[in-house]
Amino acid sequence: MRVRELTIKQQLFIDFLVFFLVGIVLANLLGADSFQKNGSLTRYYLKQFQYAGIQSQELLWHVGCNRLVLFLALLTLGTIPKGKLVHLLFVAWCGFAYGYFCVISIGAFGAKGLLLCLLALFPHFFAYVPAYLGLVELSGHRREHAGWRGIMAVVFLFVVLVVGILLESYANPRILQKVLKIF
Repeated sequence: MRVRELTIKQQLFIDFLVFFLVGIVLANLLGADSFQKNGSLTRYYLKQFQYAGIQSQELLWHVGCNRLVLFLALLTLGTIPKGKLVHLLFVAWCGFAYGYFCVISIGAFGAKGLLLCLLALFPHFFAYVPAYLGLVELSGHRREHAGWRGIMAVVFLFVVLVVGILLESYANPRILQKVLKIF
């Protein structure tokens, strides 16, 4: 019986799940309670956020700068000979951080915390995930995406990223504020 080799996207998905579980385990072992008491995911903070006036343009600049730097870093570092390692580190951090966040929010809010976990990624991750997978595709096939075809692919992924930034800056805070009213 011949074992089929995993594609890079399949491997990154498995890596995300593994590090998601690592984040869950470490949050439980290290005690996420201390973060809940001193961190930003407290009931008090969320109640303040529920009624806060969101400065969407300031948030846009903050989110935009962070996401653009990450996009450019993944675009350039993902194409070096050890680019798969760069993608692995990024996916490992994302999985770990999200697993840790899930434990904290579920620990603080019970079943409602699960809703908070899901909505924290909505709707902007519908743009970020395809943009990231496109970067993985570009880095895995850099010879095939040389010239105009590669430039057009990067421009398209950049546009998808900008859509994600706009959704994260304008839509997500309003969705979270409405949902937090049920907490």
